[in-house]
Amino acid sequence: MNYSVVIPLYNEEESIAVLHQKVQKVMEDIDKDYEIIYVDDGSKDKTLFLLKALAQKFPKTRIISFKENCGQSAAFLAGFKAAAGAWIITLDGDLQNPPEEIAKLIKGKEGVDFITGIRVQRRDSFTRRISSKIAKVSRAVVLKDKTTDTGCSLRMFKREIVQYLPAFKNFHRFFTFLVQSLGFKVKEVEVSHSHRVFGKSKYGTLARAKEGVADLRGVSWLKKRLIKYEIKYQS
Repeated sequence: MNYSVVIPLYNEEESIAVLHQKVQKVMEDIDKDYEIIYVDDGSKDKTLFLLKALAQKFPKTRIISFKENCGQSAAFLAGFKAAAGAWIITLDGDLQNPPEEIAKLIKGKEGVDFITGIRVQRRDSFTRRISSKIAKVSRAVVLKDKTTDTGCSLRMFKREIVQYLPAFKNFHRFFTFLVQSLGFKVKEVEVSHSHRVFGKSKYGTLARAKEGVADLRGVSWLKKRLIKYEIKYQS
């Protein structure tokens, strides 16, 4: 299989039908050999019910559902481990990452291991944009992280990366940095960004900021202890 699209969802019943239609269309246009893996992160609305209905109608649809809400990193990780595709594609389920932009990632995959989006003309609130800028500066100072857009969930990478990825809560916020630190070739591609059409954000800015400080300390510690090696000869 060529591509696995992994999409975490938490109480996104309103967006599922439109989301699936858009993702399916873009993947059919690009390559017929794909799967879409939805990870229900313990939703309390009709998300799982609607996903089951989709899976019955569309055989390329797979579902993973958590007993309780575990967070976006856990949802991504579960999807990565279940993926069969040589390349894994990720995006949010709220349609702020337009599925049509997947084509840009695929077009830019030659010679690299990991492609990440840079959101142009962001449609987030002023508060979220400011908090993102503060987080970016903090990462640059503490980690020497040069990632342009650390918050974009539209990414594509070789499945083999999963086996080297350190798994911890909120690792997805440092995804690009971790991949670069492990020695993989990374490329950034400009992608569009949309307003949230359905529902509201499930993650508060203040809560993210508090966790971000702790995460930054942890990743700084981890950076110094990552095991990296290149094999010269093996028999």
